[in-house]
Amino acid sequence: MKQKILLILMVLLITSLIAQTSEIDSLKADVEKAAGKEKVDAMNFLSKAYWGVDQELSIVNGNKALILSRKLKYKKGEAEAINNIGGAYYYLDDFNTAVEHFIQSLELRKKIGDKKEIINALNNLGIVQESLNNHEQALKYYLESMDIESEIGNKNGIAGSLNNIGMIYENLSDYNKALEYFRRAEHIYEEIGNKYGQATTLDNIGSILRVLTNYDKSIEYHLQALKIHEETDDKTGIARTLGNIGQIHDDIGESEKALNYYHRSLKMEEELGNLFGIAGILNNIGIIHDDMEQYDIALKYYIDSHDIYMEISNANGVADASNNIGIAYKNQKKYDKALLYLQESLASYKTIGKKKGIAATLNNIAAVYKEKNQFSQALIFFNRALIIAKDIKVRDLQIEIYENISDIYSIIKDYETSLHYYKLYSSIKDSTFTKERMEIISGMETTYEVELRLEEQEKEIVLLQKDNEIYKLRSDKQNLALLLLVFGLFIIIVIGFIFFFRYTLNKKAKIKLEKEVEERTSDLKKTNIRLTKEMQERKDLQNQLMRSERLAGVGELAAGIAHEIRNPLGNISSSAQICLSKYEHPKEVQQFLEIIQEDSNKANSIIKGLLDFANPRDVKFKKGSSLKVLKNVIKRIDARCQEKNIVVKLNSNGNIQDSLIDAKWLEQAFLNLAVNAINAMLKGGELKFNVNQVQNNIRVSCIDTGHGISKKNLSKIFDPFFTTREDGVGLGLSLTHQIIEDHKGSIKIESKEKVGTEVIVEIPIQI
Repeated sequence: MKQKILLILMVLLITSLIAQTSEIDSLKADVEKAAGKEKVDAMNFLSKAYWGVDQELSIVNGNKALILSRKLKYKKGEAEAINNIGGAYYYLDDFNTAVEHFIQSLELRKKIGDKKEIINALNNLGIVQESLNNHEQALKYYLESMDIESEIGNKNGIAGSLNNIGMIYENLSDYNKALEYFRRAEHIYEEIGNKYGQATTLDNIGSILRVLTNYDKSIEYHLQALKIHEETDDKTGIARTLGNIGQIHDDIGESEKALNYYHRSLKMEEELGNLFGIAGILNNIGIIHDDMEQYDIALKYYIDSHDIYMEISNANGVADASNNIGIAYKNQKKYDKALLYLQESLASYKTIGKKKGIAATLNNIAAVYKEKNQFSQALIFFNRALIIAKDIKVRDLQIEIYENISDIYSIIKDYETSLHYYKLYSSIKDSTFTKERMEIISGMETTYEVELRLEEQEKEIVLLQKDNEIYKLRSDKQNLALLLLVFGLFIIIVIGFIFFFRYTLNKKAKIKLEKEVEERTSDLKKTNIRLTKEMQERKDLQNQLMRSERLAGVGELAAGIAHEIRNPLGNISSSAQICLSKYEHPKEVQQFLEIIQEDSNKANSIIKGLLDFANPRDVKFKKGSSLKVLKNVIKRIDARCQEKNIVVKLNSNGNIQDSLIDAKWLEQAFLNLAVNAINAMLKGGELKFNVNQVQNNIRVSCIDTGHGISKKNLSKIFDPFFTTREDGVGLGLSLTHQIIEDHKGSIKIESKEKVGTEVIVEIPIQI
């Protein structure tokens, strides 16, 4: 294997050098022959040609072009020269200097007004900011680039920007947003017939779904991409997609299938001479053999991968391969060799500034010392790794480190310290499980929502009928599918009624019209009764939804269809309004139209509640006063309390520290608590808010003198869709619970029947 790879390296290196030398010689001749602005352009071409060959010469030629362009007052050449110098620094991994030059180039190009060049400069800045792990800044540049692409109507550019934005959100672990942007990009590529862009984006979508453990869907998208790559004979794309499919089979424990796909990908990469791709696949194959405890075979692949990364000077690849080699030697109990390679990995990660890699390697070094029973040395490295893991918020690594530290203190019989670290390990592990589960649920919701937007209603029904999860729910008598179908039938019935009503308005006698309205209104009432019944069934399923990963996909379907219902409901409401305002009707018809409008508004309110609960909240923390938020809530409920003879009191010691909060959402949470309290005091009473600062927490107590909550219902009070009110939806307290969790706080309820209820909210002070 090693000899074959070296032979490929030599052939590619010689071929590349010959081609590059020929091109550079030609560009040098152009520089000698040219004069004026043409000479500046030729120098810029030569500077760019040196990017991957000799960065120092690239900078030299770029500076020559810069000096001459300024002398000639040739702004376009000046901007290009600065850009080329920045590119050379990027290849030298001097990203900060590259950013400075790219910004200068962007400012010049904006003054010139060439939008295509501005787009190039913005994309360059996005790329280098990604390399600096400044993902938010990179996102800003890519969004600005997409706006300009939209202005000039370049659909290819728009799709490319959408792809770049999707990759940023993927790096930020916002898989909902990543899927949304990738799907939009894929739709545009398909529309304009860009097969390469479409296939690449399908691969990106597949990779996101793999992270969300939706492996069936992930393979489906990769296979679609593979088909397009094969149709267009894109061997690079074929190799990459085969590798992606191999990773999925590796994830689900199908090692033989994974190896098959990896070897097919490796063969293709070798034919293409893509050394970076070869090294990556070799590393992946080594990981599989490592997992199979075939450490000698794994080491051969790791070392081959390491040598290629060294050859092409890819520091990140060298770091990854060295780390894997070190782990393999550790598994073989060859600790000296393990430490040697892990130290090499650590140095490489430090060179490129990859904090996650640094933390992981420090953890691996510590693990080696732990196995050697050198516990003091192990603790030093574990603690260094822990500092970085906390800083970059890598929870999986924190869990592993806490567990190892706890083990060490247990071995040396320091049980108190061991217990302390075990508690830290346990708390983060539990919270990580919850977070990962919610990310998977949210990702699955987004997957379905994006797809449902692009499909016709008939295809949605087919999907519902074929979906295995819905069949299982039906067999368990959890009839959420029926709820969705009732929603669909409701839409069809109402839309049919509106069209029929408009068509027959001027042709039918008043008696027939009244009869038709009565029949349709009766159907609407029956549908509303069925809808209420199905909503009750949905509330009963919420506990199962949080425990079952498969039920999560069904929950987002309700949100998706609710989203689609809003426009038809708006049409119903506006049509009824037109009929009321523009035409005269008998009193009975007037009443029925008013019922249609009223029930449409009620249905729209329910849908809004569903969307507020299902959609991710845009929480924006700013420094503000929780006490001020409560005062705003009291102002909002004042009229209602006076009407119901309820006395409202606010007690506070006045020393409430300002904290980072989202005032809008926090006000909504407290308003929900206040409304629940008001509804519980049918014959008047007292509603009291106590606000105090307890150590580093703000504690808010909401106390009412209402009818209280039964013990049976108290345990279900925060469940979505659980309500004891006939006109309630059961989302208020669930949304409140989520808002308090967004603020890293806690909420609990104490209640006695016929005495009253106290809701206690504690929110940590964040500065």
